[in-house]
Amino acid sequence: MISGVSSNALSGLSRLRAGRGVSASGAADPSAQPASDQQQQQIQALQRADTSVRQHEAAHQATGGPYAGGASFTYTRGPDGKNYATAGEVPVDTSPERDPQATIRKMETVKAAALAPADPSPQDMRVAQQADAAKAQAQQEQRSASSGTGGAGEGTSRGGTPGERPPENGSAAPALAARGAAAYGAASAIGRRPAYAGITV
Repeated sequence: MISGVSSNALSGLSRLRAGRGVSASGAADPSAQPASDQQQQQIQALQRADTSVRQHEAAHQATGGPYAGGASFTYTRGPDGKNYATAGEVPVDTSPERDPQATIRKMETVKAAALAPADPSPQDMRVAQQADAAKAQAQQEQRSASSGTGGAGEGTSRGGTPGERPPENGSAAPALAARGAAAYGAASAIGRRPAYAGITV
């Protein structure tokens, strides 16, 4: 699922848009032209917006690496006839991996990508919070798995004298736990689609 709320970089531009003049009768006057200084102000504002939006999305992509998709832009046509990017979005894969440690690493990258621009948007902040939540869940899964194997190891070392159990039993517990964690990850991934959250300008 690709989601995201695009905000735009057009603040202050609407008042700079000059319309056609209106004659005393109320009809459009074709001879009336927008003032050239207003047009120039609008073009400069659009140029700044375009640069800002592209830098913002490039920061998401560069930091997101393999988890970031291509940027999409919303354009506004200026009075000079050129299109300027005034909003943008980069989809980022926020789905957990099968292995908790891999999920932790991935969510650290996702959060870094969301917060990479100098001015993260509210949607960027939400993606960062989602990454933190997924990372915390993966850390909990990792602690649960390690406490299960750690407990078995401690019981074996305190529970008997040398020679009471075959040595392979001590090494079998971590292997069984690893297989169990892998099976759990595979089962939890069945039917699950990658989740995407758009990080926007």
